[in-house]
Amino acid sequence: MSDPFWAYLETLPGKSAALFDWDKALSGWDRYPLFRDNFLQLTKNHATAVDCPTECGLGCPRSVITHAKTDIRAVCIEKEHAAIQLSPRQTLIYRLKQSAINGAICTAMGIEHREAKLDGLPHTWRLGDFIPTAGMDFPVVLTMQDSKDALVEVVRSLCLSTPKPFVVIAPTRLHLSPAVETLLAQKDSLFVALNEDLYLGDAPRLLTCRDKTEIFAPLIDQVPGPDSGGTVFFMTPPGTTWPQIKIQFRDGHTVTIWAGDQSGRYTYTQMGMASRKNGNPTEQWKLLEGFANSSGEIDWHSRYASDKLKKQKQELSKHLREFFRLDDDPIEWVKDTKTYRCKFRILPEGAEVY
Repeated sequence: MSDPFWAYLETLPGKSAALFDWDKALSGWDRYPLFRDNFLQLTKNHATAVDCPTECGLGCPRSVITHAKTDIRAVCIEKEHAAIQLSPRQTLIYRLKQSAINGAICTAMGIEHREAKLDGLPHTWRLGDFIPTAGMDFPVVLTMQDSKDALVEVVRSLCLSTPKPFVVIAPTRLHLSPAVETLLAQKDSLFVALNEDLYLGDAPRLLTCRDKTEIFAPLIDQVPGPDSGGTVFFMTPPGTTWPQIKIQFRDGHTVTIWAGDQSGRYTYTQMGMASRKNGNPTEQWKLLEGFANSSGEIDWHSRYASDKLKKQKQELSKHLREFFRLDDDPIEWVKDTKTYRCKFRILPEGAEVY
């Protein structure tokens, strides 16, 4: 059975309620005191109404009437039931401590926490990114809507503003509709219901019911492997920088690459540097080999320089950024010596060091 607070959150406008209401909805849950003390935040407001605890079928709230400091009552406006005595604390408004719950979700699910509120989308936060391998990231968005139509509008907006596949997280599947599923399928994106995958443990932190590789399997499946037949990319360890990468030519068509605990052999085709016309190595691959034969540096006096060197360097940098999934330029321009210099180590066939 899933933790009940996920479903309750979808019934709360503003994600806040009187303590009386939080108690009424969640007091039968054994983790409620832990949740209340760590994920709810006291506001300065007092309730003017609370949910009716009786089963009369009307579903109307009870008005909070203060007769004296110690005489506060929840009154049935239909006069169907007797008033309920409330303590002053029960009338205090508590809201979800959003930053705490967002951080706990990220920690539990292995999401790189880069939180930001999304303008124009109510009760919606960019939590961060799921990163199955360095440089390949999937934005993760948490949204807490109270209707199917509201969820459709949020997902439609995300589809228009997010160029890559992404993850939508919601408390439950209650408001998931065929329209939302269609929009996400068109973007190769994923929906995750928190009540199915996260629960509150004995400590004030969330735990997963499934391993994150299972939760995010549809996204991980989008990561091509070295044996996929065409252009692939290197499984760059998270946090890797260009100086931590070493490339060595094995022959005119193949290199071996090392970065952290990852290594492998790749052809020019796998690295995206095969001609579309005839399948031969491109000028960018030849330039990469030129860097290997020149201790990682090429200037305008090099035998590998030409009037197209600047353009070829730009194209080579683009291929390397895509292959390693790193954002910054792998080849720098050294102004003093008018030299293009690799930030990574690159060696020719048979070399040991340079």
